[in-house]
Amino acid sequence: MWSRIKNTELELEAYILTNENAINGCEYHNNNHIEDMYKYLHDTDEPYDEALDWAVLFHDIVYDAEPEKEARSGRTFVKMIEKFRGCNLRLSDQARVHSLIMRTVDHKVLLKIKGSSAIIRADLHALANKAEAVRNFAKIMNESMSLYDCNIEEFAESNIQFMTGLRERVASNILVDKEHEMFYNEVLVGIDITIQLAKAIKDVK
Repeated sequence: MWSRIKNTELELEAYILTNENAINGCEYHNNNHIEDMYKYLHDTDEPYDEALDWAVLFHDIVYDAEPEKEARSGRTFVKMIEKFRGCNLRLSDQARVHSLIMRTVDHKVLLKIKGSSAIIRADLHALANKAEAVRNFAKIMNESMSLYDCNIEEFAESNIQFMTGLRERVASNILVDKEHEMFYNEVLVGIDITIQLAKAIKDVK
């Protein structure tokens, strides 16, 4: 497995917190998503990077109905490394963990931030598989309706808006991260599938 922070005190505490997301109705943003990201990094032979390791673990540790989830996840990392053992990063790399977490807000690659392409690709890679895109759409729909107390039509409208914006941002990554152009094109197909699904739900009377 790609991660090298498993079974540290900090990792175990983070696992417990993320598991609370699942208990609170997160069918997608839970520890299964984290493990799936690690598997992607392993399967694609991504060079090991401890800051990236912690960023993957913590990027969705706060997932609720309130705004600025990613910023609060980053702040949670800072608080927890002071309380629990396991992270030995120097201060500059601790700051990079927070920067990598914040890349998952808009999913736009900034090559000046080491690891930004990797965390974005790991976070979005399920969209590069058509079957996974469909399966995860249902999970995210149920999760959103539970967290935001919205109906299915409201979810569909919000999903269309979000995925349309994400499509533009992913397309822009091709110009910045040309090495992974094929990956981003596959993600664009998955995004189009989810938009079509949301539109179908919205159009049903």
